Amino acid sequence: MVNLELYKIFITVANEKNITRASEKLYLTQPAVTKHIKNLENILKIKLFTRSNYGINLTKQGEELYNTIKDATNLLINVENKYFENREIKLGIHSTILNKIFGKCISRFYMENPLSKIVTFNHENEDMLKELQNGDLDIIFSKRIKRNLIYDNINFIKLGTWNDILIANPKSKYKDKKVKVSDLTQEIICMPKKTSETTLNFFDSIKCDYKEFKNIKHITYSTIINIVKNSSAIGLVTKEFVDDDIRNNNLISLNTDFKIMPIDFGIYINNNKFEDLNKFIILIKKCFNEVTQK
Repeated sequence: MVNLELYKIFITVANEKNITRASEKLYLTQPAVTKHIKNLENILKIKLFTRSNYGINLTKQGEELYNTIKDATNLLINVENKYFENREIKLGIHSTILNKIFGKCISRFYMENPLSKIVTFNHENEDMLKELQNGDLDIIFSKRIKRNLIYDNINFIKLGTWNDILIANPKSKYKDKKVKVSDLTQEIICMPKKTSETTLNFFDSIKCDYKEFKNIKHITYSTIINIVKNSSAIGLVTKEFVDDDIRNNNLISLNTDFKIMPIDFGIYINNNKFEDLNKFIILIKKCFNEVTQK
């Protein structure tokens, strides 16, 4: 059985005779529209469109299908337009960022747009970028990804910078000491997974090989903080996530003789924008401008 959404995409492309215009009407990326059309062709085992210098045109079989289903499908499209004016926003975001930084922004968006809906997803950064490219996500909130990843139609909007630091228990032997890289190589150091921007940025900053550290533990942010509070281990975290614990003297920020480079943070978006998403982006920028100006 064919998913009715595929027929809707087919009718829209046939009406527009242009993938770009169809993708804008459907709130999908161009690659996603092309992929869905290919899926429908594979299911029906027919060729639906041919390409020319002037756009795309229906084949004979495509035209027969169009004439058969256009009235029923257009009726469904009109019903959707009438009853489903608001489209949910699919947001890619790591749980720590959501809880520590972004929660108030989402609450404010709901207060100003009560009929809107945001669904959050928490995957690896590279996976989320692929999903953004394919139209499976609408927006990602993340640190800037330094790796040389090339994706079409994806833009990064910088909202500010964060600072990664080394933290320890207030009773740590390093409390009043200037810490060198050589001091750390034998210590238990808790940090995010090896592919995280925090971890990659740390090793880029200290210009030291990962293998020189004898006891690295890759764990979640919340686990890092709990372990450091209750042991002699050192943690690598983003300062803005632990500011309250440092102010309350539950943790200390170690003084180092090396500098960990700041990291840009912001949102990744593609060209697939729609009304609710545009409102959300405007509010995000406004929220972080207000924080910067304080």
